[in-house]
Amino acid sequence: MNVKLRVLSAGVMFFIGGQTVLAQKAKNDTVKEQQIEEVVMVGFGQKKTVTELTGAVGTIKSDAIENVPVASVDKMLQGRVSGVQTGNASGQPGGFASVRVRGISSVNGGVNPIYIIDGVRVTSGDLTRGAITANALANLNTDDIESMTVLKDAASTAVYGADAGAGVVIITTKSGKKGKPKININFEHGTNSRAIEGQRGLNTEQYRYLLSHTFGNYFNISPEEFVQEAIAGNINADLQNIYTTSNNTDWRKVLSRSAYQQSINASISGGNDKVTYYNSASYFLQESEIKGSDFKRMAFTSKVNYDASDRLKIGSDIQLAYSKINTLNNGGAFSNPILTELFARPTDPAYNTDGTYYLGVNGRLSNNLFNNAYLAENNYYRAETARVFANVNADYKILKNLNYRFVLGGEFLNVENNTYLNPIHGDGYQVNGRKTESIERFFNWNLQNILSYNFKVGDKNNFDLRLIQEAYQRQNHAVGAGATSVGSPTLESLSNFVKPASFLGERGRSSRTGYAATVNYNFDRLITVDAAYRRDALSNFTTDQKWGNFYSVGLAVDLARINFVKDLNEISLFKLRASYGKVGNQISSSPYSLYAFTTNYNDLAAATYGGVYNPDLKWETINPLSVGIDAGLFKNRLTFTVEYYNKETKDLVFAQPLSLAQGLASYDRNIGSLVNKGFEFAVNGEIFNNDNFYWSLGGNFSTLKNEITSLYGGQDIISGSTILREGESVGTYYMRKWAGVDASNGNALWYKNGVDGETTSNYNDAQLAVQGSNFAKYYGGVNTRVAYKGFSLEALATFGFGGKVINDWANYTQSDGQYSYNYVGSTDQLDFWTPENPNAANPKPVYNNSSLSNRISTRYLSKTDYLRLSNIKIGYKFNADMLKGTGMTGFEVYVQGNNIWTHLYDDTLRFDPENNLTTTNNLNLPIQKTYSLGFNLQF
Repeated sequence: MNVKLRVLSAGVMFFIGGQTVLAQKAKNDTVKEQQIEEVVMVGFGQKKTVTELTGAVGTIKSDAIENVPVASVDKMLQGRVSGVQTGNASGQPGGFASVRVRGISSVNGGVNPIYIIDGVRVTSGDLTRGAITANALANLNTDDIESMTVLKDAASTAVYGADAGAGVVIITTKSGKKGKPKININFEHGTNSRAIEGQRGLNTEQYRYLLSHTFGNYFNISPEEFVQEAIAGNINADLQNIYTTSNNTDWRKVLSRSAYQQSINASISGGNDKVTYYNSASYFLQESEIKGSDFKRMAFTSKVNYDASDRLKIGSDIQLAYSKINTLNNGGAFSNPILTELFARPTDPAYNTDGTYYLGVNGRLSNNLFNNAYLAENNYYRAETARVFANVNADYKILKNLNYRFVLGGEFLNVENNTYLNPIHGDGYQVNGRKTESIERFFNWNLQNILSYNFKVGDKNNFDLRLIQEAYQRQNHAVGAGATSVGSPTLESLSNFVKPASFLGERGRSSRTGYAATVNYNFDRLITVDAAYRRDALSNFTTDQKWGNFYSVGLAVDLARINFVKDLNEISLFKLRASYGKVGNQISSSPYSLYAFTTNYNDLAAATYGGVYNPDLKWETINPLSVGIDAGLFKNRLTFTVEYYNKETKDLVFAQPLSLAQGLASYDRNIGSLVNKGFEFAVNGEIFNNDNFYWSLGGNFSTLKNEITSLYGGQDIISGSTILREGESVGTYYMRKWAGVDASNGNALWYKNGVDGETTSNYNDAQLAVQGSNFAKYYGGVNTRVAYKGFSLEALATFGFGGKVINDWANYTQSDGQYSYNYVGSTDQLDFWTPENPNAANPKPVYNNSSLSNRISTRYLSKTDYLRLSNIKIGYKFNADMLKGTGMTGFEVYVQGNNIWTHLYDDTLRFDPENNLTTTNNLNLPIQKTYSLGFNLQF
């Protein structure tokens, strides 16, 4: 039987066929009720059917994400689960994605969910130091994933307690099944390029045109007169060279390459009545279009389950991985290639006439920048990570309905950070080369003891009780050193550098323990009540605040079980559910008064004051309320979910100002609160399902309103172009409002009151005002699958509306003449005011522009509204007759694209819209689109 699985990616996952299924039949079940129900993985290895859930979860099965060409699992969530947003801060291969579950739960604490792999908590986020970034989750082979479940509300997350406030992502890896050995091999090869065109630098003609007006306005002469003076050398030799050189360097082209992507996956699985196994090996390579940036990973997995007896089941799971990532600088570093694309002069050559790289004079180009094409080949920012994950579990049936489960998992990561800056050109030139090396080791272990007991009272009252004990510890140890001055650029080992520059030595350890109890009551599958309580202790806090209490209650009523509804065969499920509770959010702040003895004072160790003792510092706490309706019609061929959530965070940690007489400017306190609320909608349907033709269509849509409800003393906290203010959301922009260009004289204009009405050409006379936030207020995804005989088409589109992002570097790239001479800028500045172009987007450019027109304002603020074809896959599966004599049981060939089309609703947006989880863009590597060809073989 070829049973197909479809996933509803909002609220809960509904059954429309499935791989992991559970058949249930009560005494009075009708034919309609004898459907197979999907089983959903929830906390601590517990499985529940859809009708048993009282909480909000979203599940993605392997067929929805199989062979998706991304490096890490966190990038697979966008558009597939309602209430979940992801944002890529950078297009760095192997980089990490920010994930938000039902908004942002904190300002200074944790905002990303915790990750559980096969029941064990694992490391996530960036493990590296300095300019290097590496995603811990990128060490997991994505093709080994059987399912991903996102826990979103209190009823689902409370059992994880103290740090589950930002959500929980449960990842279940593939297991073997009873039967003959099955071999699966997948090859996929593709190319990468920019998903968004982004900002473009100027060519020589454009640069000269801009400078002629910039200096012409400055000297109060015509552009033509200025050009004549520049060519004659009457201004300076630098401008003479700009106007007489034949160079026309396209720095983007120089810094780019044909980027390649490749993945190879092989697995073998099978088993018998006693033992099942799954083994896999994989290789993954992803290059950025920008030279010098790539990621590669080799991984191996072995998973064995052994039924030792009718009472005892034992399982083991081992994952090994090695990865190497090469990253590049970002932001204002002259070694950032994206900065070079925009700031380097097209009149400087990239190569000498003999084909070698042009390195300028004294290690600098004519405007003091670097030739980053040379640096891409001769510098590196590299991290190599070795990961070992081992998990042993045992289930023992003590009595008929009494079970004990033991889980012990360990994760070891060894991260080697390695930076080399050559002595010939770039940042290493002034110090005759620089080398930095560090090794950081992480060891985490997770111990669980779970006792579960289920029983019935009569035929209709079902109880499931669980007691849970969990302990978790994280240890890290880092050592490293840096030095400068090397005798030869070929001597890259640290021992060859003769001038010590830095040292690193750190050890850290944090521990937590927790105890939990859960109760599930089910009355004839009509009414379900869930309750959970957890008590956690964390080593970071003082004795009085070390322990925290967390809880949840959930209720669900399936009206489809009521007698008169049972007779309506069209209704498969109509469940009302609600949950409320309290969970925690871990913080990085310390309550202790610390002294560091790391300051050199006349070659003696001196102590510096590092914190104010606050014995009351504790977890941030979150109270999520969730109310929803889950419905299924026509034997669940059509399913939908409607849900409302209200997630309030209390005890937010902020820095409270102190008198400078106390030695520090501030100390951390629990003094704020915020709320996230919104609606989630989802619908999935099988439109056609017969022997030759299948078509399913689904989608999800979510809303989000984030609001700060209290701050210390009700006072605003302004940071750069953003503000934290009661009544506004986190990530709110606070700046002057741009009113355009005065058509009569080319001067910049701003609204005086920051909103509308009267304008002014004096920047300082314009008021600051709230100008929106970075949060998308509406977001979601649409998916479809069409199959006709052997052909198939699968597609996922994602969208987001209501957010904004600031171009922090536009004051340089659109500087109206202030920086255009030295830092060329982007083509966006070419539409500037002249008497012949009075309705231009930009003011008239003036050298050393003093009008403040390029100061931060809504001029550089763009909407992030977008629609994206995130993934499309077209394939053909050969039938059994075609494969006779080949030894294969299955063969598929497919082509797919990832991020291949994006529509931006704001023409001024120059960055990827999915990075709007942050309020800025730091000239990061561009997000990539991928085209690939793949083959799946089964034996």
